[in-house]
Amino acid sequence: MKLRCPCLMEEVARCLQVLAVACLVAMAHASQVATPTDPLIEGFKAFYQGDLERAISLARVYIKLHPNNSAGQVLVARAEMAQGKYEPAYQELREGLRADPKNIDAFYYLGEVSKTLSQLEYQQLMMLAPDGARAHQFLAESYVAQRHDDKAAEEYKEALKADPRSVELLCALGDVERWLLRFGDAIEHYSRALQLAPNEYCGYFGIGVAHLRRHELPGAIEYLRRAVELQPASGETRLALGDVLLSSGDVTGAVTELKAAVAFKPDLRQAYALLAHAYRLQGQPEAAEAALMKAKELEQHEHEYVNRALIEDDLSLAPQPDTN
Repeated sequence: MKLRCPCLMEEVARCLQVLAVACLVAMAHASQVATPTDPLIEGFKAFYQGDLERAISLARVYIKLHPNNSAGQVLVARAEMAQGKYEPAYQELREGLRADPKNIDAFYYLGEVSKTLSQLEYQQLMMLAPDGARAHQFLAESYVAQRHDDKAAEEYKEALKADPRSVELLCALGDVERWLLRFGDAIEHYSRALQLAPNEYCGYFGIGVAHLRRHELPGAIEYLRRAVELQPASGETRLALGDVLLSSGDVTGAVTELKAAVAFKPDLRQAYALLAHAYRLQGQPEAAEAALMKAKELEQHEHEYVNRALIEDDLSLAPQPDTN
């Protein structure tokens, strides 16, 4: 018996080893079965293979799993664009940007589908009313998108000839003229808009900013205060009013408006920079330093985002199919 014990122990050990290996294999297999393939990656594979309906179906699965990630909406939109369904693609991308407002792919494809829709609508407009206000407005908006502001202004003027009482066109022309630093012309068109619609926010905001840029502080304060009354939750309007109040020496009023600006729109870097200056004037060095640090943080974030947008195309941001 003593001679047979070592052999028995060795046999038991071998059986235990085999059992352990079998358990590990079974666990690995179960793990592989239990882990589903990423539907977004599979969706992109289907897209590049031309199976657009399957790509959309898999993207929908991904959207349900990740409602705050707009990559699924981008894939749906790309598949719909490939099928010529531009309007649904546009709506899908708008929905994606609501979930993720800084998705570069969503912005890129929204621009592409918008251009296509504009071209199609413009063609229809040119067939129905080649010299109508809307045809010229479409041209103007396309020039604005291309930053050809001089051409945009001319088209808005042509549109106004066809529809001289359009508040929308008057405000749009005022905006373009303000960007071109033609402040007198901008004020004229904003004023015409206010004559037609006395509570029109764009008129008060536009005139206020034009006065601010011309260092006409009393006029700027008057119109920007009215703009704030009309849209109190507008961070940009509170920023503009805070800026002019600070320039006029009303530091306390400026701090109130600038704090409201960042409360409504936390990424307003300029508001934090102006707050830092205002806090220094009030003798609050710690608050000034905190505001300045926030402004620098936002500036760095802006640089990083712009650099990423410049160096990464949509294919580098999206999962790529295995080509092997």
